[in-house]
Amino acid sequence: MTQAHEKVKYSEQTAAIQEEIISTALRSYERLPLLEVVMDRVAQGLGPALRGLLAVKSDVLLQSVEYLSCRDALSRAPDPGIVALVNATPWNGPMAVTLEPDLLFAALEIMLGAPDTPEGTTATHAPADPVPAAKRVRPFTMIEKRLGQSLVALALGEVERAFAPLEKVNFTPDTVESGPRDILLAPAAAGCVLVSFAITIHGHGGRLALVIPHRTLDSLRSVLVQSRAAGQLGDELGWKNLMSQTLTDTPVTLKAVLHERGFPLAEVLNWQPGQILKLGIDADHEVTLRCSGRDMFRAATGRRKNGAVALRVTAELDGSEKE
Repeated sequence: MTQAHEKVKYSEQTAAIQEEIISTALRSYERLPLLEVVMDRVAQGLGPALRGLLAVKSDVLLQSVEYLSCRDALSRAPDPGIVALVNATPWNGPMAVTLEPDLLFAALEIMLGAPDTPEGTTATHAPADPVPAAKRVRPFTMIEKRLGQSLVALALGEVERAFAPLEKVNFTPDTVESGPRDILLAPAAAGCVLVSFAITIHGHGGRLALVIPHRTLDSLRSVLVQSRAAGQLGDELGWKNLMSQTLTDTPVTLKAVLHERGFPLAEVLNWQPGQILKLGIDADHEVTLRCSGRDMFRAATGRRKNGAVALRVTAELDGSEKE
């Protein structure tokens, strides 16, 4: 009787283990290592893009890249929250972008001119709505939805740039909902990738997430399964553009040098007030424009109608002669 009982117990344990193995296999989805590299580049480019849009300090961190079923991914979408369905061309498949209310209202507060709060401190002004953003159940207003669409478009632009070294893709937002209930993305059991970004805007913020079904990435699957370093994807266009913009906006001082001539020190020491110095140049002599000790341009002098002295660049001092 004991042996029979043990055999039944062993059989039940075996069946349970087999069912667990089958269940785990059904929940296992293929990892895409290169996609994780691409998403890391999205985070690097999205921070400067938000700073350019909102003109405040914005930090973006790639929080996680998870492989799970579409049902589980959409169950994590904020409700209420901004959920945008997006069409990807030429992938011929949809994806979704979700925004938490906390992130939406943090951006809205900045764009509506909220007073600045020093980093590390808490704003002392009372918020317009004392209820936390995550607990608001009212429908989003048209202004809030439009701001959500702007943030979604900004994020999609960075995703397009990050994918550019692999394949040129265009994302077109389709519908924007206030929750995941009405979103038809893929069959519930279909595999997808859930990419979460933690965004901080001037000390406040929330999460932005991408929900990408595996079938949408079918055309790139053979590439995305490879392991590759970030540097092998090409130039860091986001940071390159930011650096270029920062440098071109840097103020510089230009000096207009009329003429240079050497004199013996003994002669200079004998100069007296009112003495005339002969430079050996005529009235049409061009000046040299100098920046930080480097000669940049030649320029002709003249006067404007208001009497102010003006310069007209006639040549670049790099060997080229052009006006």
